[in-house]
Parts: sequence; C-alpha cells; structure tokens
Amino acid sequence: MFTLRIFFFLFLLGGALFANTPSQFKETRYSYALDKNISFEGFITFGEQNIVIEYSKPEAKVLTYFEEKLSIQDQNGFKMVDTTATPAIHYFFMIIKAIHDENSVLMDSFFDQKIEGKEAILTPKGVTAEILEEVRVKRNGKKLESLHVKIKNGDRITIEIVD
Repeated sequence: MFTLRIFFFLFLLGGALFANTPSQFKETRYSYALDKNISFEGFITFGEQNIVIEYSKPEAKVLTYFEEKLSIQDQNGFKMVDTTATPAIHYFFMIIKAIHDENSVLMDSFFDQKIEGKEAILTPKGVTAEILEEVRVKRNGKKLESLHVKIKNGDRITIEIVD
C-alpha cells in the first residue's frame, strides 16, 4: 500500500510540472517487488487553487487536490483524504506546489539541483531523501518533456508528455 502511495505522489510531482492547461501524459511505473511495468494514460489540469488528474487508462479515475484535501473518485466510489493527517502526503503536495510555482526557495529546501543540458537532476534532501533516490526532469524551454523518478525501494516512474 505504501508503494502505491509513493507512485501516486511521485506522479503528482511530475504532473506539477505541466502547464496550467490540460496536458495529456503517458506514465510507466516499474515495480521492483513485482518486477513488472504498468502503463497509465490521462490528463492533468492545474487550476489556481486545485490540481485535477484524470486517468483514462487502464481504468477511469479522477483525483482532485484542493485545500490540503485529496478526493479520489473511481469505480469503487468516492473517498476524501486529509493530507495533513499524513506528513508524507503533505510534504509531497508542498513539493508539487513548489515545482509548479517554480518556487526555487521551497525547491531548494527539498532538493539539490544540477543542470545537464535540457535535464535537471534533483537530488533529494531532508524528508524527500527518505523516500526518493533521484528525480530527472527534462524540459524543452519551459515545457516538460519527461520526468524520471527513482525511488529508494527500487521502483521507477517515467512520465512523458504526449501533447
């Protein structure tokens, strides 16, 4: 269960780099424990005060983050999560906001950054270092092309922008 949470939050971390209009993405998650790749597709939209992720494949699911609360709507119904009750979730949303807002002061509190060409290599520090090994963000100007996340448990996530 914890691994699935990590996947979700890291996906959001990558999603935070998208523009404020809907962006189509493809996501591939590698599970070290299962030695298996899982593919997802969908759209992410950043509003002024919310983040909406709409998965279309492999199954429909809508995630909405607003005012430190996360709603999850899928074939099993609707669920609301208070992110302040789980520090890891709360920190990940702070990171998402920092990346989306290009808040370098807040980003510097979570990562050391090194630029290699079009790619930023983010080395986690503090609370993020307990979960993440490395994050690589590739951009073309300000537009995100891809995001690669290495998790300390051996799992990997790759997000590629389709549009």
